[in-house]
Amino acid sequence: MEQSTQNNAGKDAEVIISSGDRLTIETTGEFAQRIRQGLAEAGTVIIEFESDVELDITALQVFCSACMKATAEGKRFIHRGAAPQALLDLTAAVGSERHKHCKNDNMLCFRQFGGSGKWES
Repeated sequence: MEQSTQNNAGKDAEVIISSGDRLTIETTGEFAQRIRQGLAEAGTVIIEFESDVELDITALQVFCSACMKATAEGKRFIHRGAAPQALLDLTAAVGSERHKHCKNDNMLCFRQFGGSGKWES
């Protein structure tokens, strides 16, 4: 997983974090720490997914938790590019696709593709 900071102007700063090739129970601890650090440093944390990333349900939990934390702090937690097929498959398999906006009113929810068509940010 790689991380970089851009636009070093506090709330306007962006931190970009690569998903790496695996976001599973073995790797989400480190990934979550990078997100926490990113939210402490910047107004926006952007996840860039590897196209063939392997995901398990712990990744979904981290995404939702990070989104709630970012929203509570007036920040943004988003992803760039198309959602990887593994994320689409996982959310469908566990029944967690969103068909409407979540309580955080995040237009770029990591699970907002059920029924609305696929989206990109």
